Amino acid sequence: MRLKVSFQAMESTVPLNYNYFLSSFIYKRLASQNENFARFLHEKGYGKRFKFFTFSQLFFENSRVSGERIFIFPGKGWWYISSPVVEFVRYMFSSLSEDPVIRVGKTEFIVKSIDIENSLPDQSEYHFIMLSPLVVSVPEENNGKLYHRYLHPGEEEFYEVFRKNLMKKYRAFYGKDPEGTVEVIPDWDYIKSRHRITKRIKLKNAFVRAVVFPFKIRGEKKLVEIGYEAGFGEKNSMGFGMVALKKYER
Repeated sequence: MRLKVSFQAMESTVPLNYNYFLSSFIYKRLASQNENFARFLHEKGYGKRFKFFTFSQLFFENSRVSGERIFIFPGKGWWYISSPVVEFVRYMFSSLSEDPVIRVGKTEFIVKSIDIENSLPDQSEYHFIMLSPLVVSVPEENNGKLYHRYLHPGEEEFYEVFRKNLMKKYRAFYGKDPEGTVEVIPDWDYIKSRHRITKRIKLKNAFVRAVVFPFKIRGEKKLVEIGYEAGFGEKNSMGFGMVALKKYER
């Protein structure tokens, strides 16, 4: 399930790297409804590593980026939150209904409406666009230190790691192996037409490298659904890996 949160933006500014603020905001809102659930999600998660929620970037009707800030002008805004966990969606819906304000640091946006959106339709293939950047990486050791090597869709390894991550989420959520697998087909025309599709994003005191590109995916629908609702790739609970169907309109 996912929520579409429509809000009113006044003239204001937020940090360019606001993911941490939104993730913290979500945990606070969950705690206002069920403190034990919020603590479990933050400290443990499902299958010891998955939080099973994601969220989109903030979309503004009128804004511009300058340096490390986003300058926002009066107008409409949209934000999307998604999870396969019904309680999560219910708690967020209730909290935002009771206190209709989105807080990003000291900046506030007034919530005007909250819509619950439908699950994926039955199709043999899905064409997705990204509502937030996608992170796919592999751990590597260098001089005794562990670090992450971030992958690009131009590397074959990208797709194998993408699939393995999705299958691990499925096992953690359903407690069993999926019946099939998925095939990911990137939009090469889009990728070739862009100077670059990578984004370097700061999370607290570290940086991650993410990618943004449309892609098609076909195969086991329940596998696709878990990615659609919980996010594809890594760091979903920090606002990465959220997608929408290509014909989607904000």
